[in-house]
Amino acid sequence: MTDSARSALRPPRTLRPFLILSGVYSLILFASTAFQHFLLGSQVWDLGIFEQFNWLIANGRINGISSLRDITPLQDHFSLLLLPIALVYKLQPNAYTLFGLQSLALGSLPALSAELCRRRNIAPRLTWALAIAITLNPYSFLVNRGDFHPDVLTLPLMLLAITETTQRRRWLYYPSLLLTLFAKNAQALFGFGLALYALVRGQRTRAGITAGLSLAWWLIATELSSAGGDHVNIRLGYLGSSKLEILTTLLTRPWTIFTEVSPESILLYTLGLSLPFLALLRLRSWPALLGASPIYLTNLISASSIQRELNHHYSVGILAFLIAGCIDAMSTAPTAMRLHGKRILAITALLATAALLGYGRIGYYSARYLPRLQEAVHFQQAKRVIPADAPVLTIANYAAHMAGRQTIRQIEKKGKGYEPIDQYDWIVLPAADVPINIGGKLKAAGRSKVGSRMEQVIGDAEASGMRCSEANASIVICSRS
Repeated sequence: MTDSARSALRPPRTLRPFLILSGVYSLILFASTAFQHFLLGSQVWDLGIFEQFNWLIANGRINGISSLRDITPLQDHFSLLLLPIALVYKLQPNAYTLFGLQSLALGSLPALSAELCRRRNIAPRLTWALAIAITLNPYSFLVNRGDFHPDVLTLPLMLLAITETTQRRRWLYYPSLLLTLFAKNAQALFGFGLALYALVRGQRTRAGITAGLSLAWWLIATELSSAGGDHVNIRLGYLGSSKLEILTTLLTRPWTIFTEVSPESILLYTLGLSLPFLALLRLRSWPALLGASPIYLTNLISASSIQRELNHHYSVGILAFLIAGCIDAMSTAPTAMRLHGKRILAITALLATAALLGYGRIGYYSARYLPRLQEAVHFQQAKRVIPADAPVLTIANYAAHMAGRQTIRQIEKKGKGYEPIDQYDWIVLPAADVPINIGGKLKAAGRSKVGSRMEQVIGDAEASGMRCSEANASIVICSRS
């Protein structure tokens, strides 16, 4: 064997290049989502809601009702992870803090994966191939853009839990699992997948404990967050009126799912998730792919199409299992695979780049966000005059920038769910000729579906004694002062 071949088989000697890569990757993730947010590319669902949850907890109002969601912070999926997040948010209370935390969590994956590869003596070229697949995969880029979810922060912990499954030590496995579960009740699906993975890897006791903890968490958290709605019935209700009926339908008439889910959407969703990692997955990866199945199958059969879109958080656990599956495959790779690391590295870079260009929605910046630059600048100017604790009524798009307060509502609420109008000190709306994002297309606010509601709100505000005027060319403000 030549010296170059031996070098290709050795594990990476230092993590420094991967730490630098993770740092740069985190900055890119943060910059892209912060830029989109500044250009009014974020919505109140779910960024604004989670910011208000964090504001309430940070200000000692954990049992306070969110004006955006009409429930308390913990009644929304019972996310205990919001408690430590709120402590960080209190230091710098704005959406950019949440974006920063999320970007760091996603950005840490290349360095963490490289360290896991080093521990398993994986060749450097294969390690770099995995790092490239992670940094160029479109899911991380999209799930971070313009939104925030606590479960995304647990992605490094998910990966640690998976890779710690076969280790005798417990001090890292169980805390990682519990912190992951604490992100939301639906994280029990990850726990069930982890139990399957542990079972296949011969860890029966650990599999049983993991399944038990996940089931207990699901039952407790679902009961304590019942005020937030029955999400199982909302998304799977077309399969039956009870959980037993849903299961019976899936077992006896599985084709029923195609009444809500098209085969094309399943194919595109699956390809978008897996394409960057295809060159690194092998037969040895099947336990990890089995572990991803509870989340993956739930997303496939859901009547809510957003669970099969890469810009939502429902697939975050699948990404963890895909990375773990690559590590499992590479750690037992034959010498031939290691010697062909250069070719695998090139193929991975090609597939990941194709996935990012095909699924990354990069064109949205020029088509949807940059055209709103002037409006974004004018909105920030108008926002400065509004006191931080003042009750505000606005559109959903603007609410994502003003959610850190006790009372804020959106005019798009069904009926007149934002009334009475005299509870607000300020109303912030776009001018009638300003183009806003409606269903993915820019339309003049006055000619959009919220246009008539805006006129109604302004009329009601003036009738209640508020003064309404143009703050600038893009923003209309009503106030009592």
